[in-house]
Amino acid sequence: MADLGTLGGSTSWGYGVNAAGRLVGSSYLAGDTAFHAYVSDGGKMKDLGTLGGTNSIAFGINASGQISGDADTPAGPSTRSSATARR
Repeated sequence: MADLGTLGGSTSWGYGVNAAGRLVGSSYLAGDTAFHAYVSDGGKMKDLGTLGGTNSIAFGINASGQISGDADTPAGPSTRSSATARR
């Protein structure tokens, strides 16, 4: 087990890892009022942002590096959009 750190907040969670060792999850930002999806590669967390809303979360990553998750839109958490692809 390794401490991955956070995106500035107090807590982060890992939800998926692929065969290449890339990890995805979610982390609180500074102030712990919002959380963003991240991908970690080589021990560095990269903030994946949102779709214009406050929060996002990444649940899985495949062998090609495509990431699945949810992100709030400007309309709020009840209007979520799924499946974000990043490499």
